[in-house]
Amino acid sequence: MPAVEVTYAGHRADLVLSRPDVLNAMNWEIFEGLASAADEIAGHDDVRVVIVSGAGRSFCSGIDTASFGTLSGDPDQMIAEAQSGFRRLASLAMPTIARVQGHALGAGLQLALACDLRVVAEDASLGILERRFGLVPDLGGTQRLPLLVGPALAKKMIWLGERIDGLEAHRRRLAEVVVPAAELERATDELADAIASGPPLAARRVKELVDLAGRVPLDDGMDGEARAQKEMFATADFAEAISAFMEKRDANFTGS
Repeated sequence: MPAVEVTYAGHRADLVLSRPDVLNAMNWEIFEGLASAADEIAGHDDVRVVIVSGAGRSFCSGIDTASFGTLSGDPDQMIAEAQSGFRRLASLAMPTIARVQGHALGAGLQLALACDLRVVAEDASLGILERRFGLVPDLGGTQRLPLLVGPALAKKMIWLGERIDGLEAHRRRLAEVVVPAAELERATDELADAIASGPPLAARRVKELVDLAGRVPLDDGMDGEARAQKEMFATADFAEAISAFMEKRDANFTGS
């Protein structure tokens, strides 16, 4: 069984870490599988939303410490290979949702941070724990965590190796949705279905534009909005939305 599995249903892709016997701890097979899975999903233009999850009772407990004994070779190459899947997942054009149960620690939390949204169980345990190994987070944690919780709190969480539950993650704006564990799958499915039912071309442009916010001057960002809106005016989805509004019915968006 592959360490990372991808399945498709309708306009949705599911990317699943599949090492449940070790709480989906990341080894090189998972790192490579994430990159391959992201590339595969990117080639499916009909996918409107991606759910990233972990099989079994944990999202991802972090790095598989057994792999520490196999570290050898060029550090630059090893880090680049480990980062590759995280970069490719984050760069997917369609919205991505992390469904977090059990543990999201170290590399696991950084994987959730690489997604656009996080739906988290109330009793989940989240944290970046690299301090225990004398390391820094190198899978996007120092870059993405501050965008959600702010620079000072991100530093504190990383410096202390804090572990927080889903409720606290929600209070810190690290989780967009938090629910009891028994409701996690339903809540994630509902969010994914709501996104997938919307206009996919507009959703992709929104992701692109929001991800640029703060990284480009405001005027450049608004110029990007203008270009994107001009594209949307020419789509069949825009025409369908106007017709649906006039006819008082739900729009059927086709992504064209």
